[in-house]
Amino acid sequence: MATGSASETTRYNIEEAFRTLRSTVKFASGERRIQSVLVVDVDTTKTSDVARHLAESFVQAGDRCAYVETDGRSGASAAGFADLIAGKPLPEKLLQAGSAGLVIVPAGQAAGGDHLASAGTDSALSALSDQFDLIVLSCAPLPRFADALALASRVDGVIMVVASGTTRRPKAIDARDALQRVGANILGVVLVEGKRGLFSR
Repeated sequence: MATGSASETTRYNIEEAFRTLRSTVKFASGERRIQSVLVVDVDTTKTSDVARHLAESFVQAGDRCAYVETDGRSGASAAGFADLIAGKPLPEKLLQAGSAGLVIVPAGQAAGGDHLASAGTDSALSALSDQFDLIVLSCAPLPRFADALALASRVDGVIMVVASGTTRRPKAIDARDALQRVGANILGVVLVEGKRGLFSR
């Protein structure tokens, strides 16, 4: 019983943390509505689940939200955001909400991140913004990959994700400075547990 109670408490705390993050995104720019947010993991070898959980939180609040993956290096998905950048229409089934009400747009096949710096990215984001209240994008981590720097100025806001006990402070500062140099509107920083879970207590 005690274990179950602790599990429920942890889940509640995580949900509350994302509600707070959702409010930060909604009201960060005053009267200017945020329509696109990039979530950037710093000094890690892989991306966290923060972007997806944030997108799910918006859906739970009644917003039409799409979670967009942009790192197509694995080539796992046949169609996705890379195709939209190239001017190709996405299959209708990709733009249909899943069981939780969230639309998930996979990255599509791309050899690297150079395509994200093209003008087609602006068109792709504009096309998605016409269909959704908010777009939450995930990308390959900084500084290992420069994808975030290609996307940061194209979205309305950026959230940095740092891991307790993993992300080194100089790397986080360098990432912040690099994002600011390309004109990123940094909305805030999320601290996640480095090894055991999502959010640090």
